[in-house]
Amino acid sequence: SYTAMTAEIKSNRDLLTSKDSGATDLFTKYTTQLSQVQVEIDSLKEEHDAISKQITTKFGLEMDKWCGECKGGWGKCDARVEYLRSTYGNNVILSKVDIMKEGLCVKN
Repeated sequence: SYTAMTAEIKSNRDLLTSKDSGATDLFTKYTTQLSQVQVEIDSLKEEHDAISKQITTKFGLEMDKWCGECKGGWGKCDARVEYLRSTYGNNVILSKVDIMKEGLCVKN
């Protein structure tokens, strides 16, 4: 919740501004976590790029041209994709491909 997050931020700020070793330990912990998350982000980006290339090859569509903000008859395209995912369990990528095949939601 918001209250819990603000309390943690305050606690961490207080710890970092104090002169005890707890601040160093906390900094080291967060630095390590940040490094691990960055490795995961890099891996996911590589996977995303590979999938995008496969989609371009298979469907002739460039996923980086997905707009998401334009409005079809159903509202914004991103909202439509989320509706299809949450209501019917549709795959996000395939939902986007279907919309883009209709010539909708494609940036020029």
